Amino acid sequence: MTDCSAFLLQAFNTLARAIAETGVNVDLYKTPETIAKSVNRRVRTELKRLAVLLRRLIFLLALQMDLAPLKPRIGSNYYAPKKEEADYRYIFTMVPAPSRPCPHFLKGPVTVPSRGPVPAAPLIARWQAMLDTLKDHKRRAKCLARTIQRWQAAGEARPHVPPIPNTHRMPAAVALVSGGLTVQLLEALKRWPEPDTS
Repeated sequence: MTDCSAFLLQAFNTLARAIAETGVNVDLYKTPETIAKSVNRRVRTELKRLAVLLRRLIFLLALQMDLAPLKPRIGSNYYAPKKEEADYRYIFTMVPAPSRPCPHFLKGPVTVPSRGPVPAAPLIARWQAMLDTLKDHKRRAKCLARTIQRWQAAGEARPHVPPIPNTHRMPAAVALVSGGLTVQLLEALKRWPEPDTS
């Protein structure tokens, strides 16, 4: 770790508290069956904003890691049958998904949305996935550091890190972390090797 370890520790503590408070304030820990649509929308928006900060924080931690070169390994069998998971689970991804065909929800509603409460299970699963990511953030950062190592070896361009908009609407501690993360990430990305264009 370099000299930004104090910032990383403070940022993780601030984000952990903000994520926990977001779910606790609407009693997600009680695992309700349904939740009001307005509460669902508000909490989902707040979790999405905190997820961006959590991804950036883990990305900064991954940039700080120095890893040994990878050992060659045997690839997995793509055609092997996979076991299906029985229960719903939200996966907190660290790398954006590749573009795919137009999703069904952009093609227009098939049915008219119902009024009243909505199921709380997807929101609880997202909140729980973020809490689980906070618990094992070092393992996630190590996996992301390996991915960054492959990107740099392949000559990928340096990632662009824009500032997060509307920080004035965030709580003061989270807004400070957001601004500090942008500055620290831009400083850490200066060491990214330039792609070979020749």
